[in-house]
Amino acid sequence: MTVEERVKQQFPTLFITLVSVLIGIFLADLLAEARSRMNLWPLNWSTLRTWAQISAMVSCAIATWVHYAHIGISRRRIATFADSLISFAVPLPLLVSNTFVGRDTIWPWYFFASGYLVISAISSVWQIRLALSEPELKPLQALLRPSGSAAIILLGIPFFALMGFLDARHLLSLPMETLAAMTPTPAALIFGWLFVHNWQTAIVATAESSG
Repeated sequence: MTVEERVKQQFPTLFITLVSVLIGIFLADLLAEARSRMNLWPLNWSTLRTWAQISAMVSCAIATWVHYAHIGISRRRIATFADSLISFAVPLPLLVSNTFVGRDTIWPWYFFASGYLVISAISSVWQIRLALSEPELKPLQALLRPSGSAAIILLGIPFFALMGFLDARHLLSLPMETLAAMTPTPAALIFGWLFVHNWQTAIVATAESSG
């Protein structure tokens, strides 16, 4: 085995390990924030809203890991500086978002969620296009379709921007704020399911074309 082949074989493991560590740090920080300053009991609309935010953050972390891990294991290449930037692009903003969870006002969290989805969309396209530079992974082009899992991200951007706009002007009641905060949890889980389904289809197409 040549040095180049050894380096290429190590890429998926290193990439996924780095992303996993960053996600783990985010979850540990979220737990610390919840223990130190968040009011989680007794259950009322205010605490339910905080629980909804926590659930949303955990679900987004899972969806992020699913996306990064499945693209990462698909690739076998020599790592570039762009790969290093991508590995930090989405997990690190999650750490920042922890500061907006469980506050008296939720509209900054809505605005951050909209911005985070913009970052996620750009990072996703960038990561998939880097994968497409490997000829055998051309079927992964299907993951870029706006009608696939990407639609959830694209719909979420204006939705949370609108929620932030309305809430900043005190046009949302506390129950409405809570319901809006609940939407990322099912959305993130559906995104993960759709992405894995589309990824599996693309991988099967890759195997068939190479065979």
